[in-house]
Amino acid sequence: MTRIGASKHLDACAPLHDVASGGVESVGRFRVIAIGAPQYWIDVEARMSATLSSLDNLLRRTWLECCGHLSMFEVRPFRYLPVGVGSLDPFGRREFERAMSTRIGAAFAYVGMKGVYQYDFGSTTGLGLALTAAREGRLGRAAVRIATRNNPPIWPCAVCAQPASLVCCVHETDDSAFVCEQHQRKHACKGRAFLPVVNSPRMGVCGYAG
Repeated sequence: MTRIGASKHLDACAPLHDVASGGVESVGRFRVIAIGAPQYWIDVEARMSATLSSLDNLLRRTWLECCGHLSMFEVRPFRYLPVGVGSLDPFGRREFERAMSTRIGAAFAYVGMKGVYQYDFGSTTGLGLALTAAREGRLGRAAVRIATRNNPPIWPCAVCAQPASLVCCVHETDDSAFVCEQHQRKHACKGRAFLPVVNSPRMGVCGYAG
């Protein structure tokens, strides 16, 4: 289904996957889209009483984690950093910085509110996220859960046009970056700089292998 179709579907479907018992609480739905690569998107449901760290962990597990890089949410006017990380302000001003131990509902105060997430401040992968819906429900023990996710894009091999399984991390922005295993030796890098094709906006970056 399309992104619009997914939103309409979840209005009715998501509550059907709640647990049968336990306390009812506020649940937010977030649309997360990769900045510069909108073919990668997910919808996430989260308990609004959970912390931003829970959302950070889900994004890392699903799309990003490769080498333990730092990450950050920015929901204006604040930046939210991992607990124990010093100021990111080059002038040392901390009045607009908070910890990821902040509750999700405190950072995203109303439906329609938007923010940005960054993973790795060197080879950065950026995500845009917005609180698209809110309801009362029971997620159970899970603080956050994936509700929908894009289908894996099909990238053609630059040699034979069949689905590629490898991407060159040196030429990742070129049309020739994708190859199948059969033709990897015909690439300019001769197989020395390949990472697997995976369903993630961090594909081909740093050491990410899915």
